[in-house]
Amino acid sequence: MANHQIHIPEKLKQYVSRVWVAEEGDEQSFPIFADGSTGIIFQQSDTASGMVLGGSGKVLSSTFAFGQTVDPIVLKTNKNCRVLGILLHPHVLQSIFGFSSKELTDECIDLQLLPAVPRINLNEQLWNTVTVERQAEILFKYLDILISKNNREPDKSLQYATTRLMEAPGNTSLKQIQQELHVTERTFERKFEQHVGVSPRLFSSIAQFQAAFKQLKKGTFSKLSDIAYENGYADQSHFIRFFKKFTGISPLQFCRQVRGNDYIEAHLIA
Repeated sequence: MANHQIHIPEKLKQYVSRVWVAEEGDEQSFPIFADGSTGIIFQQSDTASGMVLGGSGKVLSSTFAFGQTVDPIVLKTNKNCRVLGILLHPHVLQSIFGFSSKELTDECIDLQLLPAVPRINLNEQLWNTVTVERQAEILFKYLDILISKNNREPDKSLQYATTRLMEAPGNTSLKQIQQELHVTERTFERKFEQHVGVSPRLFSSIAQFQAAFKQLKKGTFSKLSDIAYENGYADQSHFIRFFKKFTGISPLQFCRQVRGNDYIEAHLIA
């Protein structure tokens, strides 16, 4: 991913968490695993099939919004495709677009299918712009106008809950958060599904998985059981089960793909 100086406008920081860019180059594959994020992607390619959904071969639109990812997927691009991603905080999708976040869980929607935003012909402006920095500005303006039009502030209780769960994955009690927010269990679950797109328990599992996944990628462990216990899993088999749920492969297979057999023999089999 290229290093671009893209600054998130101050007024959008409560909605946008970060921006990433993949420049044109060789054909690329992006494995997408559950990480609690939602967002918008703009892809610019000189062919009709710039980005496709691996496996299904579905061609994705040039500008689309996506919800929570639970099932693992692979996005594939051709060698002449540049991708700009605007990642959103977990709880803001509904306040931006006005529909339940659950509708986009494991789904994406072409932004051209949504009601037009005044003063912005989104795709035309994006395609007629050369720099990725300017394209980001166009997307930021689109979000700003859409947010003002819908006039819905992000739910602060869901901001608190998702932040707590992401900051202390595997060690935060859902019951305690629910009590701190002074809501019933049913209300807590309903609001989570409406604003985040998944249940509180599933989001907690995603946060826990991401913490363990990052530790596995960094290699900061001696044994696989260390990752399991340090991230609040009951045991190693429990960790492996959830890892396979969110990635489709085992930790052993992941390390074989990323680090090779020598590393596996030293850390995972010994």
